[in-house]
Amino acid sequence: MDKRWVRRAGIFLLMLVCALLVAFVPVRAATAYDEADIRAIMNQAFANGDLEVSITVDRTFSVNEYQAKQEAESYARELAGILEETALKNGKLMNGTSYSYVIAGGRTITYKFDISSQFTKKVTVLTSEKSAYKHALKALKKRDYTKSFYADGAMYYDTFVLALQHHPEYNYNLMIWKRTDGTFGYRPSAKLGTSAIRSKMTKTDSRADSILKKIIKKGMTNKQKLKAIHNYLVRNCVYDEGVSKSGYDDAYTAYGCLIKKQAVCQGYAAAFNLLAAKAGICSIVVAGDAGGGSHAWNYVKNGSTYCYIDTTWDDPLPDRGSKAAVSQKYFYQTQKQLEQTHTWDKTEHAKKYVDYASVLQ
Repeated sequence: MDKRWVRRAGIFLLMLVCALLVAFVPVRAATAYDEADIRAIMNQAFANGDLEVSITVDRTFSVNEYQAKQEAESYARELAGILEETALKNGKLMNGTSYSYVIAGGRTITYKFDISSQFTKKVTVLTSEKSAYKHALKALKKRDYTKSFYADGAMYYDTFVLALQHHPEYNYNLMIWKRTDGTFGYRPSAKLGTSAIRSKMTKTDSRADSILKKIIKKGMTNKQKLKAIHNYLVRNCVYDEGVSKSGYDDAYTAYGCLIKKQAVCQGYAAAFNLLAAKAGICSIVVAGDAGGGSHAWNYVKNGSTYCYIDTTWDDPLPDRGSKAAVSQKYFYQTQKQLEQTHTWDKTEHAKKYVDYASVLQ
C-alpha cells in the first residue's frame, strides 16, 4: 500500500474527529462580562431602538434551586440599576422594570429586560441650571409643550418657573407641570389651547418684524436701538386701566401690546423683550415692586454694560398720543438709580439670566 495514501487518510480522519469535537462542544453566548461590557450592550440596544435588551453572562449559582433564584434576582436588581442609568444617557426614563431570566447548567444565565415604550419615557435630561434655563427658553420659543424634561427630584423645576417669569413674551397662560418621577415641562392651560397660542405668537412675531424694519436704521448702536424700541412702545401702546384682575388677559402679553396696543406693565416688558431679542440684544423681565404695588420692567445687556429700562413708567397717564415727546427718565438706568424707586430680588434677576437669553436671538 502506498504510504503517502495512508498518511493522507490519517490526516483526513484527524480533521474529521476535530470537526466532530467542535460540533459537540457547547458554545456560550457570553462570558463573564464586566460592567463596561454590559453598559455597551445596553447602549447598543437603545441606539438600535430595540424593544428588549438581552444579556447572557456566566456566573456561579448555588446548587440549591431556591437559593440560586434568590441570587439571580439580586443580580437582576444590580442590572436594573445599570439599565436605568444607561437609559437616561440615551434620553429615556425607565418608568418600570420588567425582565425574565433563564439559568442553564447552573452557571450561564440570560436576562431579557423590556425597554419598549411601555417601560420607558422619552425625556431631555438636564444636568445644570444653565442647561435647564436654556432648554426652557427654547421650549417656550418653539411652543414645545409636549417634551418632558428630567432631573433627579425635579431639581430644575424652579428654573423653568423663573424662565417663564423672565420671558412673558412666550407666556400665554402656560402651566408648569411636575411629576414624582422627576419629570416636568410646560403645557397650555384649559382656557387657551396650543392653536390659539400659536396664532397669537405668529401674529405678534410678524408685527415685531415689521416694527423693527421701520424703527431700526443702519449703523445704529445697541443703545440707539434700545431707545428706538422704548420710544415706539411709549408712543404706540396705551396703558390698560381696565385689565381683568383674574384669569388670562391679552394685556399681560406682547400680543396685547403690539397687536391690540393696550397692555399693563408685563405686556410692555414682554413686547420689549421680543423686540430686543430680534434686534440682537439680550433682555429679561424683572418682577418687583414700584409705586406701592407689583410692577415689571426690563433688565438689558449692551456689551459689558447691564442696565434697566422701565417703558411703562415713561408712558404717561392719560396717554398723550404718538406725537408727544417721550420721557427718558427710566431709560438706561443703573441699579443704583432704579433702586431709588423700585425694589426687586437681585438673585432671581441676576446678570447670568440676561446672558442665557442669547439663545433667543
